[in-house]
Amino acid sequence: MWILQLRVPTEKSGLFGANAGGIVGMKNDSASSCLRQRAWVICASLGLIGAIGNPTLQAQTNAPAALPAASTAQVDPLNAMVDRTIALTSRRYLDANAHTPWQVLHGLLALRGDFIVRDHGQQVSALDWIAERGKFRGVPWIEATKDGGRIHPYNGTPYEFEGHVNQSLAIISMCNLPLDYEFKTASGQSITMQQMVDHAKKNVNSLEEITWTLWFLSRYVDQDEEWMNNDDEPWSMERLVRMQVAASPYNAACGGTHGMFALAFARNAYLKKHGQLRGAWLEADQKLQRYIVTAQRMQNRDGSFATKWFKSTGYSTDVSERLTYSGHMLEWLMVALPKSRLSEQWIRVGVQTLCNDLVQSARVPIDGKKVGGLYHALHALVLYREQVNPEYAPGPAPELAASSNDSQSDAVSANHPMRVAEAPQSESASTQPQIVGSRTPEATPETTPAPTPNANGGFDVAMPIRISEMNGERTAKRRRERRALR
Repeated sequence: MWILQLRVPTEKSGLFGANAGGIVGMKNDSASSCLRQRAWVICASLGLIGAIGNPTLQAQTNAPAALPAASTAQVDPLNAMVDRTIALTSRRYLDANAHTPWQVLHGLLALRGDFIVRDHGQQVSALDWIAERGKFRGVPWIEATKDGGRIHPYNGTPYEFEGHVNQSLAIISMCNLPLDYEFKTASGQSITMQQMVDHAKKNVNSLEEITWTLWFLSRYVDQDEEWMNNDDEPWSMERLVRMQVAASPYNAACGGTHGMFALAFARNAYLKKHGQLRGAWLEADQKLQRYIVTAQRMQNRDGSFATKWFKSTGYSTDVSERLTYSGHMLEWLMVALPKSRLSEQWIRVGVQTLCNDLVQSARVPIDGKKVGGLYHALHALVLYREQVNPEYAPGPAPELAASSNDSQSDAVSANHPMRVAEAPQSESASTQPQIVGSRTPEATPETTPAPTPNANGGFDVAMPIRISEMNGERTAKRRRERRALR
């Protein structure tokens, strides 16, 4: 037997990144001191003993020790690991005037209202900075439009402003802002979140990607809502869901994981209202269940997820790549899986490995598009903590946006083939408040059962309603996709 002494840097040692050029550094209260702790590891001929207790050491092994199943103990060791990892990774900061809006938005995605940026040497709330004076190289973030307002769109340069239509608003929606929350344009004009919603609805079209629009509107628009866009085309949340169900993940950005997140977000909103799934939302759930199985089958033995997304298995030793692939995959799984399934071993080991990778890379400068992978990984842990730890449960969802006015709703009813005719109401029933554009009167809490997972961890759903398709949308690609989901 022989003894090997390892010197492991502690979290306090830190690494400072540059304030420009896209480098992400670590916050450190004392740059002059570098504390180190000694880890004594006893090695025998049978293998390495004692590394399991240290997250940094554990990250260097190929296969982490299996975590015990979640118990009823007061403190779950995995929850404690997640807390420490989030606290450590949150000590990274971005410079609001040097990093791009795309990079800053990804930090906001993970930490939301708690995300802090550096503005001319001062630490300020990223959300407040964006809403009040956000500019990038002299170009303001917030723009007023004839339909309301928007965040500055893609400008032709990757990783500067948003890379997808309504990506910025989908990310900001995770902050749970109310509809009357105000953003300031360069001229001082106030733009509310309601006006952002109005612009997104009026400008949605079938020629552009709708993933982030579905994500954004699912936060603020009723799932039964219907409206007309600027081209007098009938649109609805149902149509957006159907388009996302038909979209293939294999040629989508980030392996289609953002599309899965948007579908799960919409499905959850519909299930919360109706207590059961029908039609497009049932098809969304079927697609989600299919790719949940795919993600699990392609998970690596050490708990990381495949570097080929849903296409095939793949493994990487590069920590930035591991954060990107595992972070994106766990992120959508956290909203697609019911809470009861988060205690399954493959999820717990995946979360543990992601924690280890974040701790291991805590002193590694991250720049360029790798910033996105870092914060998607952190967001996955934040979502996990919100689900398993009641102390961090998210607050109530913001009020839904106002429905279309009566005249516009009548126009949608006459021209929208996706709409299901409603039975005439009696005089007494006509006085009951309803959501404009809904297919049935809104159920009361007494008649809407709480959704509960079944024995297999899925949802009990109603039989789908056959609804006619929009003219011209049934393509050969969509038929193949839907046949695969049956």
